[in-house]
Amino acid sequence: MSMGSLTESHSIRSPDHVEYGAGAVDALEAFATERGLDSALIVTDEFLADSGVIDAPVARLDAAGVDVAVYDGVAPEPKLSMVEAAADRVADRDVVVGVGGGSSMDTAKLAAALAEHGGPVRDMLGMDNVPGETGPLALVPTTAGTGSEVTHIGVFADEREGGVKKVVFSPHLFADLAAVDPDLTATLPPGVAAATGLDALTHAVESYVTLLRTPYTDTLARRAVELVAENLRPAVTQGPENDAARANMSLAATLAGQAFVNSGLGAVHALTYPLGMEAELGHGLANGVLLPHVMRYNVPAEVDRFADVAELLGEERRPGESDRAFADRSVEAVFDLLEDVDVPTNVAAYGDFDRGTFAEFADVAFEHSEHNIERNPRHMDREDVIGVFEAAVEGR
Repeated sequence: MSMGSLTESHSIRSPDHVEYGAGAVDALEAFATERGLDSALIVTDEFLADSGVIDAPVARLDAAGVDVAVYDGVAPEPKLSMVEAAADRVADRDVVVGVGGGSSMDTAKLAAALAEHGGPVRDMLGMDNVPGETGPLALVPTTAGTGSEVTHIGVFADEREGGVKKVVFSPHLFADLAAVDPDLTATLPPGVAAATGLDALTHAVESYVTLLRTPYTDTLARRAVELVAENLRPAVTQGPENDAARANMSLAATLAGQAFVNSGLGAVHALTYPLGMEAELGHGLANGVLLPHVMRYNVPAEVDRFADVAELLGEERRPGESDRAFADRSVEAVFDLLEDVDVPTNVAAYGDFDRGTFAEFADVAFEHSEHNIERNPRHMDREDVIGVFEAAVEGR
């Protein structure tokens, strides 16, 4: 087992309070009561509002005497205009509550900051450009994948630049309360459960091999990989009937989110930027499709760690098998997982791409996500990125 160095200090970034487990959404009542909150804006999407998934957080806020309004204009791969629209609804509300997947939670984070400090919203993008604390912020995930409830990051499409993804990083975006209640994932469609679960796996694997990993993030990432390996298949195929699998996937997502917010990520997240925009793939699905191909590229640089990943994914070392051969089986284990949850192993399933397209993808990856490429365990240049995309066309 490979672990990071314990001979140097590392900082740990985290929300103020994480409540985890069945019924964790009940923590909203105590949160509102203790802070004397009178009004709230729930930031969510139309499906969750119409289907009743937001009923549980609304009920807990109601029980605390909180007047609840709802902004349900969030869509997958949220746009900065959605942040602005949500911020306009915050007005004199005491607390912003993001309920949903990463899109809703990210929108809630930045809307709370924008409502507190004013715009323009684009001035807050990038690293440490949010000028100060937001008002009270609570995040309630209804998927098991993004880990957004425990991060200080938001990702948004900028309509002014053709939908290019922009990232905001700020410690002021950490939630005051993250309520991780796996009961809220019971109605996840299989495809969404698969995509979000693969997002969690990508976060865990990348945080385990990133150049900024620490002993703390190693511990979180390792357990998250194990939990995904053991629980994603039943969480997808058995859904509401398997409470344990869904609970473990919620835990995996939160652990992986806490890992990567303290370690950074790698090339998978850089390459998903252009793929997601061009093929209109959701973030989790794009991550899942690219993960084994980037892993295959990275294995030579981190043989010991990818051998760990193979073991964590349930592979058993064969008699006389070399470390490199076993490390390579981590890639095959991810391919197996993709196939078992009905996700293609190649990007050709999502569009007709050629080398010219991949050259454009490489430019976008370096322009908008070079920090992730720099943290990747194996050096990548533009031709390397093109090569990974070409391999991803071939699939398994």
